[in-house]
Amino acid sequence: MVIKNKHGWTTVLEVFFSILLIAGIITLVVNSNAIQKPKLSEQIYKDQSLTLKIIQMDEDLRGKVIGGTLIIGDIENIIPDYLECEVKICNFGDECNLEIISEKEIYAKFVLITTDMINYNPKELKLFCWEK
Repeated sequence: MVIKNKHGWTTVLEVFFSILLIAGIITLVVNSNAIQKPKLSEQIYKDQSLTLKIIQMDEDLRGKVIGGTLIIGDIENIIPDYLECEVKICNFGDECNLEIISEKEIYAKFVLITTDMINYNPKELKLFCWEK
């Protein structure tokens, strides 16, 4: 059996490979956008963890958490510039949610602070952050 119309098969193959190439480029573009998103959230969570660790280690800030008087102004010098954050202090075991409604993605981390070396009064400190 001899194929008489070789040009037709060449055209079919060219179209097939063109479709594969376009699909590959679209997949690459979509995946590169998806890959960048988790990197940002990972960085935000790392920065939140560092901020909470600093609060845990600082006696003055721990005392403010135990006393329920810590405000965002007390820690704005340790929060990265690209983030806007809110803090919320709750009694251990109580509901502790952010009351601000935002269109942005909000990242939350918390830490339990139990004592300021004088008073035992467990508090949950939540740090809510989003991009500016």
